[in-house]
Amino acid sequence: MPVASRTIAASLAAALGAALAAFVLTVPPGGHWAVNASDRQFDSWLDAQPTGVAVGAVIAVATCILLQRSGSRRVGWAAAAMATLVLLGARLTVPGVSDFDALTALHYLKTAAAGVLLGSVVATAWAGRAGQWATTLGAVAAFLSAQASGMATLTFTTSSVGEPSWWLLGPTLALAIASAVTADAGTRIQRVSGPEARGALLTVVALAVVNRLQLSWINERGSDSRLHVWVVLGVAMVVVLVATEVCARLVERESGGGAFLLATTGVAAAAMPVLVDLRDPFREVSPSVVVAVATGAVAVGLRLAGRWRTPVAGLGVAALVPLLAAIWPDFGHDGPWLLVRLAVLGVGAGLAVGSTLPGVAAVAAAGFTIPFVSMVFYSAATVATSTVVHSGAYEPLRGGPTLSAHTPETGWTAYGFDYPGFDYRSAGIALAIAVAFCAFGVRGLRAPR
Repeated sequence: MPVASRTIAASLAAALGAALAAFVLTVPPGGHWAVNASDRQFDSWLDAQPTGVAVGAVIAVATCILLQRSGSRRVGWAAAAMATLVLLGARLTVPGVSDFDALTALHYLKTAAAGVLLGSVVATAWAGRAGQWATTLGAVAAFLSAQASGMATLTFTTSSVGEPSWWLLGPTLALAIASAVTADAGTRIQRVSGPEARGALLTVVALAVVNRLQLSWINERGSDSRLHVWVVLGVAMVVVLVATEVCARLVERESGGGAFLLATTGVAAAAMPVLVDLRDPFREVSPSVVVAVATGAVAVGLRLAGRWRTPVAGLGVAALVPLLAAIWPDFGHDGPWLLVRLAVLGVGAGLAVGSTLPGVAAVAAAGFTIPFVSMVFYSAATVATSTVVHSGAYEPLRGGPTLSAHTPETGWTAYGFDYPGFDYRSAGIALAIAVAFCAFGVRGLRAPR
């Protein structure tokens, strides 16, 4: 295969592989379902969602480090292909699963495979500029659009956003195999030093554990007053942001990639108001349009980053989303204006992330996982008010476990939604402050000394 064709295939594999991993690792906490399962089974399934993401994030960085220490590009693409094959096998297995315990086990398997996939793609593609841009585009665009693909009524699923599409699984597997076959076996993946590896691994472990523990603490306060919940959330967000700043300074000292960690954290905070709206089961905007807008907007942001490396400006553009929520809480929750908000967010995210891409692949892998483990930010965006909308639908039972209620006398499944209104104004203020914190942190790290 000519070098140009090989580069194009590898770049497409990197973009789709990062997007697939991002889809699997996009598991927003929370939700309300009536289910045909015991309390123990359902609680285990809910607890497994964020825990699996935290495990997958750590595996992504560990995989990247292992490949950087000893792997060739062919080995890296082979690992990506194997991880994709596991995800494809899980997709085939889900409809035949008989209970929630098996769904929970499959969820852990999927998030581990997604971690291997993301780590392999980053390690293998990061040496070249085209690979960096493709990986960034796939990961960021999928993070911004994955929740739109979630089904309004979830059946036969290991995740609260549903299973990845065959149109994503198939091409990713084919391109990963093609890249492995055509890769130059003698070309090695970028090396990583001991301090660089330790900094990246400590960062992802610290942020994953801190977010998971803070989420458990927040969930325990679910029945408290709204004021008390916001006090708890405020403390949790401060803990997360301080931990991120400490990790960014550690990484900056070892490898110079601390600004990337702060940029992805800021993007995660800015994105939450839009992501919550995209998860609305009664949203009128189609998933395909959401994916197209997110991908195009992030691509524009990356193109701007190629000319002007201005991460603070990118975070400023992204911060318009939570600021708008704080100033005008009722604006743009559906329809064309939701797409406009998504486009603004995508341009800002692409500019901020693209302007801070690190030279070390392990640091890049750690940064790409931050939006998925940012569970505290999602909790801040989903503090409920007293407004509740109820709706429902009916569909014949097909057998097997469902995230729905079984009506034995009719043999039908009833889907009930207790869909709360959210405290958009308070969430917008809190998340805008988080973005500002990250922007000041990036500016401090990039200031001349």
